[in-house]
Amino acid sequence: MECLKKADTPCAQVALAGINPASPYAKILEAQIAAGGQDYDTVLRLLIPLQAEENLLPAALASLHATLALAYENQGNTLRAVEQRSQADAYLQTPETRAANQKQLIDSLIALPKNALLEIRGESADTAVQGWIDLALAIAHSGQQSTALAQWRQAYPDHQADEAALGAQSAPASTNALAQTLTGKVALLLPIGTPAFAFAAEAVRSGFIAAQKAANSPAEVAIYTTYGRKDEIAAIYRQAVAEGAQYAVGPLTRGEVAGLLEPELISVPTIALNVLDEQSATPAKLVQFGLPVEEEAMQLAKIARAQGMQTAVIAAANTPLGKRMAQAFASEWTEQGGLVVLQVEFNEQSNLLGFKTQLASERADMIFLAANAEQARWIRPYMNQAIPTFALSHIYDGNPANPDNSVLNAIHFVDMPWLLNPDDPSYSAYRASSSELPPNAQRWFAVGVDAWNILSALAVKSAEKMQLRGLTGTIMLDGNHIQRELPLAQFRGDGVALE
Repeated sequence: MECLKKADTPCAQVALAGINPASPYAKILEAQIAAGGQDYDTVLRLLIPLQAEENLLPAALASLHATLALAYENQGNTLRAVEQRSQADAYLQTPETRAANQKQLIDSLIALPKNALLEIRGESADTAVQGWIDLALAIAHSGQQSTALAQWRQAYPDHQADEAALGAQSAPASTNALAQTLTGKVALLLPIGTPAFAFAAEAVRSGFIAAQKAANSPAEVAIYTTYGRKDEIAAIYRQAVAEGAQYAVGPLTRGEVAGLLEPELISVPTIALNVLDEQSATPAKLVQFGLPVEEEAMQLAKIARAQGMQTAVIAAANTPLGKRMAQAFASEWTEQGGLVVLQVEFNEQSNLLGFKTQLASERADMIFLAANAEQARWIRPYMNQAIPTFALSHIYDGNPANPDNSVLNAIHFVDMPWLLNPDDPSYSAYRASSSELPPNAQRWFAVGVDAWNILSALAVKSAEKMQLRGLTGTIMLDGNHIQRELPLAQFRGDGVALE
C-alpha cells in the first residue's frame, strides 16, 4: 500500500510481482504503472470496473480515483476527472495530499470558459461536483470575487473544499508569487511621441509601472518610443534587444504589430498590445494581447444564445468599427444556431423615424447594438426598449455617474471588471496610480497592468496553459494564444451593475 500512497511507479512494479494478478490491488498497481507510461486506455479498462468494489483500503481507493482522474484529464474529459478527484479527496490521508488534489481539481475547472462550466454543471447530479464547479465560477467568472466566495460558502457550508485551498485560489494577480519574481530588462515599446496614440500609450505605461511596483519586482523597464508606423517598428525592436532587453511589451497599434511578423525578428518573449487577424502567422515567442471587438462580439453572441435568444436584429453604426462589431456578432450568432432577421445601419444623416419603423417591422428576441457610447445615446430613443438590447464595451464611457447614460438604461453589455467593479479589494494596489486618470484612460491603464502580469506569468511559469484574473477580464493563456472573458453588466438608474 505504500506504493499507492506515494504514487511510485517503480515501487508498484516490484509490488505487482508479489500479488495475485486477479486481486483488485494488483489491477490498481497495474493501472498506476500504465498511467506512468501514459497508457490511459489501459487505466480506464482496469479501473472503471473496480469502482463497484467494496472494502478496499483507503489508500487503494485514493489511488483508484486519482489515477482515473489523470486518465480522464488526458482525454480532455474535465467533468469525469473532477468527479474522480472529488471522490479521491475522501480517502487521502494527509493535508498535503488533499491540498494538492484540490488544487489540481480547481485549476482544471477555472481553466475553462464560463459557458463550458455551465454546460458541464448541467450534466452532473453530484452535489459535491456542482459545488466545485460553482466555486470555479465564483473564482474566475464573478465580477466581485470576495462577495461571490462568501455566497458560495453559504450555499455549500459542508463542502469538502479546504479554506486554505480557497484562499490560495482567490489571491489576486498582484500578489501572485509569479508576478514577484520577474527580473531582467523589459523593453516597453509605446507610441508616446505620436499625438494620435500618446493618450493611450501614457495610460498603458502607468498601468505597467503600477503592476511592477505592486509586484515589488526589481526588473528594469526601459521605454522605447514608437511612432505608429509599421515600417519602423522592426528597427526599434532590434535596438531594444541589442541594448539588452530580455523581454518586450508592445507595440500598441495594429500596423506596428503587423511589422513584428517580419521573419526571424522576434528573439525574446514579446507581448504585443494589439491583435491581428487569426490568419496571420504568429512567431512562437510573440503573444498578442489587446481589446479586440471581435472577441467581445463572439462572447456576447454565446451569452445571448445561452439565455435562450434565437432571433436577432443587428443595428450598427455606419462606421468601420460598427461594421466590424456587426460582422463579428453575426458570424458567431449564426455559428451558434441563431437567426439574424434584420441588419440595418445608421448614421447622423439617417431618417430616424424610418429607422424606428424598420426595426418595429421585425419581431426578434433581441437587438444587438453595434455602436459607441455617443452613437448609442442618440439612436436609443428610436429603438423598442421592450426588446432586450445587447452591446459591447464601447457603449460604456467608464463613468458610472454620467447622467447622459440614463438613456441607455436596461442595455446589457460586456466590459472589463476594472470598470464594472472598481471597488474590488483585489484591485487596491492599483487605485492610487490610476486615481488621476480620466475614465476614458482607465481601459488602457488596465491593459498595462495585465500586460505586466501576463509577461510575469509567461516568464516564470513553464506550463503551456494558465489562467489569470486580470483587470481586463479573465485571461486564459494557451501557448502564445490569449482568450479574454468579460463579465456581463447592465445600465441601470444608479449607474451600471454586474449581472
